[in-house]
Amino acid sequence: MFGIVWLCFWQALGILISDKLFKERRRVIIVWLGSVIGLLLAMWTPILPALFLGFTVKAHIVALAAGLGAASGLILSRGKGERPLGALRKKQKTNLRPVFLTGLFFVFTAFILYTHTLRPINGAYYTGQSTYGDMPMHLSFITSMAEQGRFPFEYSLLPGTALNYPFLCDSVSASLYLLGTDLRWAYMLPMLIALADVFCGVWHLAALVTQSSKAAIFAFLFFFLNGGFGTVYFLNGDYSFSQLMNGFYFTPTNLTDEGMRWVNVICDLLIPQRATLFGWCALFAVMYLLYLAMFGEGSRKYAVCAGVLGGALPMVHTHSFFALGLVSICWMIYTLGARKENKRALFTNWLIYGFLAVSLAAPQLFAWSFRSVGGSDHFLRLHLDWVNNGNENFFVFWLKNIGILLPLSVIAFFTADRDTRGFASGAILIFVIGELFVFQPNVYDNNKIFYVGYLLACIMSASELVTWLSALKNGKLRVLLAAVLLIISSNAAALSIAREINSGLKGNAYCHFDESAVMAAEYIKSNTEPSDVFLTADNHNNAVASLTGRNIVCGSPSYLFYHGLDYLPANTDAKRMLSSPGSSRGLFDKYNVDYVFIGPSEIYAGADKFWFDEYFDTVYSYGNTAIYKVRQEKE
Repeated sequence: MFGIVWLCFWQALGILISDKLFKERRRVIIVWLGSVIGLLLAMWTPILPALFLGFTVKAHIVALAAGLGAASGLILSRGKGERPLGALRKKQKTNLRPVFLTGLFFVFTAFILYTHTLRPINGAYYTGQSTYGDMPMHLSFITSMAEQGRFPFEYSLLPGTALNYPFLCDSVSASLYLLGTDLRWAYMLPMLIALADVFCGVWHLAALVTQSSKAAIFAFLFFFLNGGFGTVYFLNGDYSFSQLMNGFYFTPTNLTDEGMRWVNVICDLLIPQRATLFGWCALFAVMYLLYLAMFGEGSRKYAVCAGVLGGALPMVHTHSFFALGLVSICWMIYTLGARKENKRALFTNWLIYGFLAVSLAAPQLFAWSFRSVGGSDHFLRLHLDWVNNGNENFFVFWLKNIGILLPLSVIAFFTADRDTRGFASGAILIFVIGELFVFQPNVYDNNKIFYVGYLLACIMSASELVTWLSALKNGKLRVLLAAVLLIISSNAAALSIAREINSGLKGNAYCHFDESAVMAAEYIKSNTEPSDVFLTADNHNNAVASLTGRNIVCGSPSYLFYHGLDYLPANTDAKRMLSSPGSSRGLFDKYNVDYVFIGPSEIYAGADKFWFDEYFDTVYSYGNTAIYKVRQEKE
């Protein structure tokens, strides 16, 4: 319960701060920006005291005390008669379009998240298609942060290795879990807030740039219902619609064998990839403030706020920070070159923004991000043609993946006004950089910067599309053309989302952790120490790592390889200890193994269960799972 109060407090404080800073803006903007600020505060405020107190309840109490002090100061600093959300004092027209649109998308996305997150069915935990792979890793981060209380964080999947992955997307849930919130809700609640903020962020940024609610609707739908021409493969019989609804990744936006790699934003990014979700939550707010500062009102206040929020990004989502840098470069070149008036003030705004963002980001980059890259040939390297790798014509690959938005955005770029082209220029730089270089072991992950450029293209295209449609005098023809265009651009996404919803429904869901694993995890949490080390198999859905927060000798290579970690020695030794424990007693001491966990994955990996039964004490046995105490060897 206290964890939920904790999260609500930071949301309230964020809105108080936003009201103080952005009182001139409409109330919906104040609440949205305040929610983003509050979420960043919930992520960041425990980190500084954690340097001295560990990631503990004490560190959170210190953070909360600082937050209460800030809240008191904000309340006391109000002028006489001044009320919160001062914009409420003015009569404002409520535009129901964004409320309905963002609300609708939030509801069905929240439903997907609900059915995909540790869904209890007959004592086991189930999930959906898109979260089957990534969720156990995030759960291992969350539970180990809360259970072990160590800071700086380490991988529970590879003990002794610093966690240089952008950890704030998981530490915010670890805070809730540490403060008593059920793991399932600790996982979901911050994500629900971030989802609402991302939907609002796209709407408000599009509405600001286009100055048209109609254009904002098109931009919103183009971005979140993204998908190319993959439906053709189902219409021509290459794949069946039964495969689409029941197979594992046979969707129109994700057919690897056919080169369809432009996955749907909702299904394959926002729901499974927490770092991307929380990164975009902050990034879109920063872009909104930066646009106001450099393209719009020119207020220094917006430049300062954009710099502070942008500087907080690296350990939320490093790709979002990098994408922000590329967009900022293009916007700076355009605004300083195109604007004749107030150029000195504009230059100062850019200087302040850049100084704040870089100054705040640098310690994060040097303490964590660069350490994961340094000395590894897995990361920054030249790589041409993204995931296409020359398999088919470059233009055909992108056309069938992006769909009708590709030619639409190209035409729009040449017909748009100068400011709109300046706004969208970042898309070009992002595309060029993403096609030439890779910034992580997994080449596919370049899509995390591509989609930011895609958002810029969606907004520009939507703006021009509304202009073109407005030129048609026949209203029915306008509606017909708009409907046809939306059907063409969104059908692949609609089918992919339908499949994702279906994959989480009872009877279709995927079992993450069976009943025996769940029961064993409960025993481990109650009867072992958070510092204990377990020998297990390296399956990705590892109940010990994900549900208990205990260290295991070596986790799944599918996680560790793509984080650039040298996991092979530990992985080899773990397999040897399982299959040949009698001749590997020295390895048990080397890795300080306290317990051995034997379940179906360990048996499949060749574990010698008969040896463990004979030589180690069985401290737990239920169903297909047993746990052995290592250091109590039988005579």
